[in-house]
Amino acid sequence: MPTSSLTDSLRPEPVTSIFTVDLDAVDTAQLSHALRQHSRSQFLVDCDNLRCQRTLGISHVVSQLLLLRQSGASVWLRNVNPVLRRCLHLLRLDSFFLIS
Repeated sequence: MPTSSLTDSLRPEPVTSIFTVDLDAVDTAQLSHALRQHSRSQFLVDCDNLRCQRTLGISHVVSQLLLLRQSGASVWLRNVNPVLRRCLHLLRLDSFFLIS
């Protein structure tokens, strides 16, 4: 995935300095690597309609979220479904993310 696609996948929220990340559209490993230089980044992931959760599974979503978190960024999760919420809780990862 070219670097320009990464910046196209990030959309700054107008009121805050939080970037929205679409896990279905971005290469999280490449984004995580690029973010290591900007460790104070904050990301919002809307989990409501994650196609990758249905096609690749919950473990894929969790690994993508952990890659973002590993880069030093704060990750906020919105519209977390009960399955993802329970999985994060069982893995004791719910404290690594801000969940709403």
